[in-house]
Amino acid sequence: MLKYNLRLIPLKLFILFSLCLASVFNVSGQSLGIAGEEATSVGIYIKDIKRNKVLVDVNSKLALTPASILKSLTSATALSILGQDFRFETEVRLRGSQGSSGVWNGDLVIVSSGDPTLESANFKNNCGFLSDIAAAIKKKGITKITGKIIVQETLKDAGPVPQWEVEDLGWSYGAGLFGLNFKDNIFTVHPATKKTTPEIPGLKITVKSGLSNDVLRGIYSDNLVIFARNPSDRKWTVSSTMPDPSAVFVNELKKTLSENGISLGGQKSNAGTSYTKLLVHKSPCASDILRSLMVRSDNMFAEGMLRAIAPAGTRAEAIKIEKELWNARNISTQYTILHDGSGLTRANRVSPRFMGDMLEWMANSDMSQTYTSFFPKVGKEGTVKSFLADSELNGRLALKTGSVSAVQCYAGYALNADGLPTHVVVIMINGFFCPRTQIRKAAEQLLERTFCN
Repeated sequence: MLKYNLRLIPLKLFILFSLCLASVFNVSGQSLGIAGEEATSVGIYIKDIKRNKVLVDVNSKLALTPASILKSLTSATALSILGQDFRFETEVRLRGSQGSSGVWNGDLVIVSSGDPTLESANFKNNCGFLSDIAAAIKKKGITKITGKIIVQETLKDAGPVPQWEVEDLGWSYGAGLFGLNFKDNIFTVHPATKKTTPEIPGLKITVKSGLSNDVLRGIYSDNLVIFARNPSDRKWTVSSTMPDPSAVFVNELKKTLSENGISLGGQKSNAGTSYTKLLVHKSPCASDILRSLMVRSDNMFAEGMLRAIAPAGTRAEAIKIEKELWNARNISTQYTILHDGSGLTRANRVSPRFMGDMLEWMANSDMSQTYTSFFPKVGKEGTVKSFLADSELNGRLALKTGSVSAVQCYAGYALNADGLPTHVVVIMINGFFCPRTQIRKAAEQLLERTFCN
């Protein structure tokens, strides 16, 4: 290596020398070419992990808002700690004792586990929990339960993440994670009639005329306000979030039991602590849940998988375990700020380099094939179905997207012909002033320049 005595270099030559060094270390030397780029925070990190060569590095250590690409970190953490075969278990118990003439003297108890998939529309083959409970009760010859349906929820600080924006909470993507989750914690409402499916006990609905369709509901609030362009349109429906999924579940279970000839007395029970296990409902395996949440970008599922790594702890404790895992893998979390597992919190901060190092670690691990399969392929599926669809890169990149107000991010892999990762790709753009379509086009062009030339 050449050594230079900087005191002997004339000032002009030193400046030129410095600029040359800068061009070497700014591997890309690239501009996205978007309007207002000079006022936009851009971070890019693309690395050939087979040759250990960084291809593009623009502000890769800058901590930025990741939006939903944070789900790729959550998925990597959950897969690492829980394993791909992990399943949530929801146990159903009869507490009390068998009486005469088909009477159970006591309660029906549901012991929840924070399973985000319970009766989810995204796992229809795993539905039927309510019918399974009724069938198990009938199998024991029970036609009446003297007590109540009791749901035991042990999840700490359940519900929407406090740092989520209030305008997100009423929309289906803003469903919070509870101890017991039911039907994705969302429901359909007909504003013209205020009828909901399923029924939401205690919900108060106000419908107002507005310039645009919108829904508002405060955290844990039973008051839902709907703004509609045409409030009397009986065909229009909107999805919103349940303030208390457990109450909805109990209400629906009561209906199912009644339909199966099983009555509930609703009396206060003195059944004590003795119980009979009735059944255990298991969720789909972790790999299927993680694939589903990554392709669809499901916030509630992501929170469920984060919390599963610390089932008896708080959200903060789960995040602490997550950070400890990556620090132990020599990927520093010193300049990361994490509030959730989904990325819906605008206050999250990670750098492209951190995300790239995490992706590289997973690609080089024995979990590589499973983890890579969670990412939707560009031009083919999920949130990147239209991204690079008309490019020769169609199907050659597997990327998670992330987008909230003035934030657009991509993270994932370039793949070889066998579908194995060859490069890590992280593009993070915050605070842009141009249309989002211009950001997407610029990202497509950057990837085409990088991988097609």
